[in-house]
Amino acid sequence: MSVSINEFGKGPNGEQLYKYTLKNENGSELSVINFGCIITNFLFADKNGKLRDVILGYQNVEDYFHDDKCFGAIVGPVANRTANASFEIDGTEYKLEVNDNDRNNLHTARLGSLQKRVWAADTTDNSVTFTIDKADMDLGLPGNLKAKVVYTLTEEDEIKIDYDVTTDKKTIINMTNHSYFNLSGHESGSILDESIVFNADSFVPVDNESIPTGEVQKVAGTPMDFTVAKKIGSQLDLSYEQLAFTNGFDHNYCINDWDGTLKLAATVIDDNSGIVMETLTDLPGVQFYIGNYLGGDKGKDGVIYGQRQGLCLESQYYPNSAKEPNFARPLFDENKGFKSTTIYRFSTIADN
Repeated sequence: MSVSINEFGKGPNGEQLYKYTLKNENGSELSVINFGCIITNFLFADKNGKLRDVILGYQNVEDYFHDDKCFGAIVGPVANRTANASFEIDGTEYKLEVNDNDRNNLHTARLGSLQKRVWAADTTDNSVTFTIDKADMDLGLPGNLKAKVVYTLTEEDEIKIDYDVTTDKKTIINMTNHSYFNLSGHESGSILDESIVFNADSFVPVDNESIPTGEVQKVAGTPMDFTVAKKIGSQLDLSYEQLAFTNGFDHNYCINDWDGTLKLAATVIDDNSGIVMETLTDLPGVQFYIGNYLGGDKGKDGVIYGQRQGLCLESQYYPNSAKEPNFARPLFDENKGFKSTTIYRFSTIADN
């Protein structure tokens, strides 16, 4: 296992940025940068031994500064959507940035949140630890936060993400990673021929603004049913109201028998490359998003990304859980901060 550190341009305020590349004994390579804790590259050998970069992203760091797709970034402190961009804690209302459908909030802030800031970094042979502080009421959220995110590349070809966020006041914390994966390679076009299976018998339906209705609905008998492996494109029935609302899959799947321990959430299989990716998390949900609003973004190697060229599996508390009484609430105080682990585990079909 080895780590290399290279300069990666300057930050928005002239800060020195670095790319940290971890390489294991199998030749797999994970690259992350100290701007937004962004995963920029993951190189993994396909069934024929060819290395493929399965992460969508940009060639130049400046493109990440104004990226509204959250390519590869750690999103927080509050991921996903919050209705009316507000919530209450002990009778006090807190307001977030209105940045979605002219009244709701998405991912805390478009340009000001933690995914658009420079983090401190420390390395070992197989990990990079990023840390950052957030002041009380910065971003509209109470509490002085100390956030730590550790990326580890294991010899088992796992990208392991450990979150440890402390606060000195009650606050909402719901961090995630927003990488877009394409197991044929970031340059290879649509992911609709990839297959996926969820360890989830139910999902969270949404309204036409992608705000959860507060229900949890069984997937059986609907295009949302991936309880057995199916090609994503085979289920993309836009006449189904839920998929019409979101222009494709962009829904939270509810992990079966959630109890706060690490569980398999989803498995993606790419027949073309033979690459398989398992997603594990100790959080109750995972947002399945298939890049419905990608299109025209100039990515790495000059590749122009098209619609649905990458998929996201964002481990999380459910969307709108800051205020929806039917959902487990990510409310933390000085006695119990946000601690969580997500693993993306890679293998090939020949290995399974």
